[in-house]
Amino acid sequence: MIDKLQMLPQWIWHGDREKTSKVELVKSFMLESTADHIEFRIALTGAVEVELDGNIVGVMEESAANICTFHRILSFPMSLEAGEHTLRLRIICTNIIPVVPINIHLQGRQVGCIAYLKADHYWLCTDESWLANGEQAASICLLGEEPYGDLEEGPEWFVAGGFRDIVASPLECVSLLSVNEAKAQLLNNQVLLSGSGKGNIHIPAPIRNEFHIFYHVRKQTEWRDRNTFIREMNLSSMPVCVLDLDKEYNMRFHLKNRSNTSLTIVWNGAESLQELEHYEGLITETIELEAGGVHTTLPQGLRYFRMYVLADEGYPFELEWQGEEVGVALNQTGSLRTDSALLKQIFDISLHTNRVCHQIGLWDGIKRDRLNWTYDFYLAAKADYVLWDDLAVLRRSIVELGQGTPDGYWMNAIPSYTLWWLNNVWEYYLHTGDKEFVLSIEHDIVRHCRLVESNVDPNTHVLLNVTPTLMEWVPMGPEEGVLGMQALFRITGDNLRKLKSFIPELTELNDWSHPQIEEESFLSGEQLITKLMGIMAGYVSNDEGETFLRSYQIQDPITPLSAYWLAECCSQFGLQEKAWKAISTVWGKMLEEGATTCWESVTLKHERDFHDALTTYTAYNSYRMSLCHSWAGTPVHWILSRVLGITPLEPGYRSIAFRPQKLTGIGTCMGSIPTPFGPIETGWEEGHSEPHILRLPEGIKLAVEA
Repeated sequence: MIDKLQMLPQWIWHGDREKTSKVELVKSFMLESTADHIEFRIALTGAVEVELDGNIVGVMEESAANICTFHRILSFPMSLEAGEHTLRLRIICTNIIPVVPINIHLQGRQVGCIAYLKADHYWLCTDESWLANGEQAASICLLGEEPYGDLEEGPEWFVAGGFRDIVASPLECVSLLSVNEAKAQLLNNQVLLSGSGKGNIHIPAPIRNEFHIFYHVRKQTEWRDRNTFIREMNLSSMPVCVLDLDKEYNMRFHLKNRSNTSLTIVWNGAESLQELEHYEGLITETIELEAGGVHTTLPQGLRYFRMYVLADEGYPFELEWQGEEVGVALNQTGSLRTDSALLKQIFDISLHTNRVCHQIGLWDGIKRDRLNWTYDFYLAAKADYVLWDDLAVLRRSIVELGQGTPDGYWMNAIPSYTLWWLNNVWEYYLHTGDKEFVLSIEHDIVRHCRLVESNVDPNTHVLLNVTPTLMEWVPMGPEEGVLGMQALFRITGDNLRKLKSFIPELTELNDWSHPQIEEESFLSGEQLITKLMGIMAGYVSNDEGETFLRSYQIQDPITPLSAYWLAECCSQFGLQEKAWKAISTVWGKMLEEGATTCWESVTLKHERDFHDALTTYTAYNSYRMSLCHSWAGTPVHWILSRVLGITPLEPGYRSIAFRPQKLTGIGTCMGSIPTPFGPIETGWEEGHSEPHILRLPEGIKLAVEA
């Protein structure tokens, strides 16, 4: 029996990577018996000549389309006798994946080849056991990782991904919103669609003649082009159904054509009904299904699903649809039980957002930027620390950006993101006490600290060369952006000092000084985030900070990012009702608009529909805001650390502070929070006058009590 999860193919190449444009990948293998029903499939950068046992059995010309699909070599023998065989792939690559500053962390993945051979009772795939020009092949990246992403025409179990921890499970609450020109049955969240064909249309395949820096950029380009074509064809008279998955998911679906005729399926996916109707970049895919054929799609992020069935005029059809949720299986340890419906809804929506963004990496969103963006997963980690007992996805996100970003480059091409990465290392250690992991990335910590230090004025200690200063989504002038960067620089220096105090082995970490800046510079800033960064960094005094927080009225423009920091600052000063006002207003607005995942941005007052009001531009032909964004799942951290009041004082929760801050009108608020020693359970409930700890695992010291 083949252990599938141990046999996932990897992208491989010669160890010199893009410096070697000609590579011969070789694998000898032994068959103990005759192998039948053989398929050989391959994806790669470049052109390939496939040789088996000294005979050329297939050729692929160089094309950008080669990296999109596991292409079947049709002339590959369908049967092989028992004995030893040698498979040789001669590759010439003249075009490589483009690298620009924003994707510089992928600079080691510009070339690659991934392939598998399957037969009855036999499996062979590319990995580091292959030879590349006579040397051990190098693993370029794992299946599913950027810039290649998911590939078409792989077995459905490839959904596990290169880290082998992604699972697919049936969707639980699918509902049928509409059906036209067909009949639909919904049985156990399986949809049976039947009717009579209204005509078929030839829909051309996507044109794939150039490399893109990211998988999701390629997909969005293809969706836009295909959606434009299909809109022009006007499918309004075709059989169609629209489904609501109840929540947004990274999901895939299985189709089975139970008809005696071939079908063309055109499907759309969207985060909102408005997007489904209006967005030009709508998820738009087509599937050709022969009579009796089956198909499993690649996962995409969506809540609403529309499916057109195209069949020859008058021919009866019957189509079976079954959806699945796709993501890393996580064991939830952090929990909340409360009599406040709104508090529980905000907790649940934040939890769901964080959970579904755990994929190949800790993605910022499951529809649009399916990537490890440093600030996004820094904020997503806030929820990770109080929800899950396994932070493997967060660790690999930290490693990808830390190791992948070369000397002289800011992470994701944004100076603040390198600083947030360094803060992430400290906060990971604070919550886990995982000294071994921190020391395993010591070289990268030091490298990125040196880049920061090389941009500091030795006289004024001002951090230079800080553009682009992405501190917030809301527009801000360059002066405010620079101010925010100086505050972040000071915060980072403080946290690195804490890190070194607990891990003295980090001898190469220097002690940073910070520039002197008057508090009025921050308080006079136009944007909320400027004032908050000044408060968090210590540039704004406690008295002035509290005065501002008491006087501030929540208003547009505000985002989930600044709303979270506002709540944190208010709780820090004991202004818990003001903190709850920030959380309840911003996330409550999302819930009011029907959100099932937390949004990248929010507009409290708007005239247009909410999704159109959120765009960074002005219309549905723009780059759309994400309605599932991991950095907006932070309320769970605020609830468990500020409301229930459990925060670590020493790394790994060896000692904790217990400072619960009750909310007016909430009689019951009980919860648990994970620690390396086991979950802490705490809260308050009606009949008890004061909050109390119900369970404090052995090994944890209660150092500070309310």
